[in-house]
Amino acid sequence: MKLKLFVFICNFLIIFNTFSQVNDNSIFKILDLEQVPSVNEKYKNNFQAAALKELLNIYRIKENSYIQEIENIALFKENHKDKIENTINSANQVLNNYFLFRYEWDMEKTNIPHQFNKEIDWKAIPNGDEEWCFMLNRHRYWIDLGKAYYFTGKEKYAKGFVEQVTHWIDNNPLQDDLKKYSWRRIEAGIRCENWIKSFELIKNSKHITPEFLAKFLNSLYQHGIYINSTFTNFSKTSNWGVLEFHGLFNLSQFLSEFKLAKNWQQNAIDNLETCIKLQILEDGSQWEQSPMYHNEVFHCYLNVNLLAQRNNIELPEIIVQKTKDMAYANVKWQKPNFHQPVLGDSDDTDLRGLLTLAALIFKDPVLKSRAYITVGYETQFLVNSKQIKAYNNLEVKNPSFLSVYQESSGGFYMRTSWEQDATYSSLHLKKLGCGHGHDNILHFTLYANNRDYLIDGGRYSYVNNKWREYFKSNTSHNTLGVDNLPNTVYQDSWTNKFEARAEGDFIKSTTLFDYGEAINTAYQRLEDPVKLKRRMLYIKPNVWLLFDSFSAKEKHTYSQYFNFPDKNVEILNAGIETTFSDNNLRIQPIKSVELKLTDEWRSPEYNLKVENRRAELFKEAVGFTSFINLLYFPELTNLKSKKIPVYSRRDVLLTDEDVEAVSLEIDGKKYTILVVHNSSSPANHFYKVNSTLVQGEVVLIEESENEKQVHIIKE
Repeated sequence: MKLKLFVFICNFLIIFNTFSQVNDNSIFKILDLEQVPSVNEKYKNNFQAAALKELLNIYRIKENSYIQEIENIALFKENHKDKIENTINSANQVLNNYFLFRYEWDMEKTNIPHQFNKEIDWKAIPNGDEEWCFMLNRHRYWIDLGKAYYFTGKEKYAKGFVEQVTHWIDNNPLQDDLKKYSWRRIEAGIRCENWIKSFELIKNSKHITPEFLAKFLNSLYQHGIYINSTFTNFSKTSNWGVLEFHGLFNLSQFLSEFKLAKNWQQNAIDNLETCIKLQILEDGSQWEQSPMYHNEVFHCYLNVNLLAQRNNIELPEIIVQKTKDMAYANVKWQKPNFHQPVLGDSDDTDLRGLLTLAALIFKDPVLKSRAYITVGYETQFLVNSKQIKAYNNLEVKNPSFLSVYQESSGGFYMRTSWEQDATYSSLHLKKLGCGHGHDNILHFTLYANNRDYLIDGGRYSYVNNKWREYFKSNTSHNTLGVDNLPNTVYQDSWTNKFEARAEGDFIKSTTLFDYGEAINTAYQRLEDPVKLKRRMLYIKPNVWLLFDSFSAKEKHTYSQYFNFPDKNVEILNAGIETTFSDNNLRIQPIKSVELKLTDEWRSPEYNLKVENRRAELFKEAVGFTSFINLLYFPELTNLKSKKIPVYSRRDVLLTDEDVEAVSLEIDGKKYTILVVHNSSSPANHFYKVNSTLVQGEVVLIEESENEKQVHIIKE
């Protein structure tokens, strides 16, 4: 009898506590009741349950922040069968507490699923990488529950959403020990958008009860108070601050009936303005030197612009302009396959979805040229039929530029056209960044003939172990090294003991050629300091020359590294050549070097590594030495090359330490390239090469049957 009484009392307390929680009067204390008079009337008359029911009715009929009604749902389903099927499959997995983070812009993707046998442990780190826990607590997957409900009308998806949201709220009170797990500020900001989108897709379900709404809104309100409680210098200068206050801006729109909404809106805009001023460089890139994080920030500012337009909010002009600048930064570095470069902590991700929304927001035909030709699957949930029609009618206009230098961040991007079969290469002349930046000063990449040839190694993991160091190192990039020592000396996942620096960046671009150079000062830290410099000359459309010079007093081993996308590469005829079925790349050393191929790894996305090969070209030397490499496609280009002597104007033969020259014959056309390493004095600024007297530090001589044209690339 006593046991039964004890059980009865326990059950009563559970029910009472649950009832008191979901009917917490605090919801009415934080609402601006004057904005919702129908709620206010019922609340003042002490009809709290009726007031909550009326509040739910308001949230069901009010205009959504994000989700717009798809006008022709049958046609949409027909056009996006595969994606809808994937969405529903994902939703079914989530209902079974089965998690695999595979969305296009997931910051830390996973390839190994994890399933909770019982209830979800929101602090779980099943694979030893805390990023898994952070991904779990961002709740992007709840949007799939919402979409599955939207497409099927099946209440199990709404029921699953309500149950998981309730479980999360009940098991994640805002307390200090959870601020390194579920309540990191960045997760708090990110999930505001995901909660709002999910709710807007499910809000008409019978499982969205007035009591659930109170719990849901109270938790979002708590998120707002938490985010708005501080704005540190770290947040001001990091993607974190943008993600945090993007979340607050979302809340200010979704919780517009709450007393603090206007205050949150203004604080969010002010703080986002501070962030964009500090973080977005003059060339439009986000300073952390990672396209992945550039685009996470870009995504947030796109949303802010979208919601501001939708709600007639005037944003500071700098937010609007720099958001557009970020869009154009993506255009500048976008590869012919429409993907972002895998620089720093980045994945190999398609940019068209983001650029579609940007083109729609800014009504920009150039942005549309690098986006989807019609509004895609994800974007269509965010725009109405009028906007879709306007996008479909928007003309397409290619950018006015081809090759372009992002001077602030140091990326030089070269291309032959805006077609998908374009030749594209890049040279990275600076390293800013911070923890998300890699050891990639003087890194060179090459994409052509619809494939990658020379690639960036990627990021793979943020766990502080050998793999994090491996993928951040200079050897995982197409860079230079001395004595098998790194450029930057790794300390842990986010910091370095020594930071490499670049200086002397210089570029020149014409219709005939692109040229870039810089000095890496990293090895001047050695007891016997080494100065190294890379000069790259691209003769359009398919020939590159790399002049890499090293200068020291004592003996050192000097290396060039070239990373390939797979194992289709071999040493052939004293050079390196890919072994695809067609259109192979050859790296031909003009001067004697040793060659080595090793089996290595690259990471096209977080938590994924695939086998590839790396070529190392190296030599030992005392004093000055240089490498000259010719890169071209033998099947596409008839090419002959030869290193030739250079003389002073007094016909004195000059040493390689002073000046070097190479003659090329490309498809019957002749070129001579002269590079001065050491000019003894201004009086000796003239050089004779191939019987031609020239002046300048870097010179290209173009020959035809009747004349020679001298291009002084650098004085």
